Amino acid sequence: MKNIKKIYLVLTVLFSMSACEKEVLDLNSLTQPTDATFFSNEQELDLALTGVYRSVVWQGGYSLPIPVTMDNAATDIGLVRGGYTGFDELGAGTHSASTAGFKDIYLSLYRGIGRANNLLVNMDRAKDVVPEVAFNEIKGQALVLRAYYYHYLIELFGDVPFTESLAKSPEEALLPRTAKATIAANLLDDLETAVGLLPATQSDPGRITSGYALGLRARIALYNGLFAEAAASAKTVIDNDNYDLYPNYEALFTNAADNSDEIMFVMPFMQGFATTNFPQAQGSRNRNGYSTVVPTQSMIDSYEATDGLPIDESAIYDPKHPFDNRDPRLKASIITPQSEWAGLIFESHPDSLIVRLTDGSSGGSNKDSRVVIWPAAFCGYLWKKYTDEEAQKINQVFSDQNFTLMRFAEVLLIYAEAKIEQNSIDATVLTAINRVRARAYGVDVTDTGNYPAITTTNQAELRKVIRRERKVELANEGFRLFDIRRWKIAEKVMPVTLYGRILDEANATLIPQIDDDCFVSYEGIESQYDLNTDQRFPNSQNRTFSNPRDYLLPIPQSEVDTYAGLGADINQNEGGY
Repeated sequence: MKNIKKIYLVLTVLFSMSACEKEVLDLNSLTQPTDATFFSNEQELDLALTGVYRSVVWQGGYSLPIPVTMDNAATDIGLVRGGYTGFDELGAGTHSASTAGFKDIYLSLYRGIGRANNLLVNMDRAKDVVPEVAFNEIKGQALVLRAYYYHYLIELFGDVPFTESLAKSPEEALLPRTAKATIAANLLDDLETAVGLLPATQSDPGRITSGYALGLRARIALYNGLFAEAAASAKTVIDNDNYDLYPNYEALFTNAADNSDEIMFVMPFMQGFATTNFPQAQGSRNRNGYSTVVPTQSMIDSYEATDGLPIDESAIYDPKHPFDNRDPRLKASIITPQSEWAGLIFESHPDSLIVRLTDGSSGGSNKDSRVVIWPAAFCGYLWKKYTDEEAQKINQVFSDQNFTLMRFAEVLLIYAEAKIEQNSIDATVLTAINRVRARAYGVDVTDTGNYPAITTTNQAELRKVIRRERKVELANEGFRLFDIRRWKIAEKVMPVTLYGRILDEANATLIPQIDDDCFVSYEGIESQYDLNTDQRFPNSQNRTFSNPRDYLLPIPQSEVDTYAGLGADINQNEGGY
């Protein structure tokens, strides 16, 4: 995937097509009629396809990608202040079927599906005048995008209405919910078809390739317990050798990695069309950020020591120096106290009232201390991933950095997990895991003297490794909510208090316990950790979880009401909504 920023041309069309889209492509429901004269040539098929891509740009509070919102507002690894597309309510247990953000997500995904269906149903009109290769590529991309949207729907809502056609009336659109497993099987079939239609590379790197289709197929299969399918699709991506790991993990989440062969699919951004507010939402308050989205202490404690052991098993971990001798991905992903960031020394301790700059001078009042400004970094840390240091250096609140939706490291971890769950463990499994781990240390997978390679072939031990590996490698990228749900550990990891940093490191002696699922427990040692109890955000530091209710989002009440108003019924998810 070379030079992602060449997607500018696509973005220009995608974000400036509102006038023609109102006439042709804005399928706000599955019932809008099709223009009988459209879909007649390659240009029109391309325009329709660009409309299908539009729902890929999927943003919530502070214009952050929705996957980031899910990680931080509704799981144990992050904390948010304020409204975040309903996921903050989910994390606090105050959500309902009327939560507005859930409706927005539901409609946005179906809007993308409707556009895809419109193209796929009608594109044969142009088959005789469009070159076969171009026609197949357009069809393949539409199939993959439709699968992508349905993938999120079934993981968030479970069984949902499923269609691959266009309804001719509102009544025809009142479809019953189709079983998640049935939809997943259909998506796998569509993706298999798409692989045969798509090229391995694209002249426009913002477009979908056969590699991404296989990667998405592997993810959907993994999430639905189809481990043989997941392993096979992931292995094909690996064997085709069109992707590789970017050598610098920290730089992977900056504009420097736009040309990276690791990137398989992105949510694209460009100044003047669509941007995020990552610097504002995640950044230092001393650089015009608000630090409303931050990592928790349990996220920090999930990173291993450099001996490859969890901190509760490692002889080299010292709570007096909690950031020393740690997996390099900790400081590559998270801004820890006393780290250099955007020209200053980040420090969140309440007693640190003056900020120091990296040149040794004073920068005035330390706005990252909540004694100075009460909303400062609730847990004492900031996310480094995607915060855009260059933007923070000039106090800029927005960023046009692309957000990665799939990268090669995920495919390696999918392959390893699928093989582990089949108990079909061989050298390829260890190599897949160790490639990811070695990259974190900046060395080759064969250089086992300079990173803690995994050598065990025991299924239970490897399951522990892969769950910890996914938690740290993919942190703040939108995977945690789905992982804790599919592993059925959400009822354990969610109903917790979200603690912050150790304030008195000089006298720290206690270490949390970490179990086989990489759940970090502070039971009995709570007093060693900061707890921000500011009542202006009373639910920020607590998570809740109701089983089985919170394993799925509720079907939006507006959808239930629409069905009822037309004399139909759509059953609600469990939980008394």
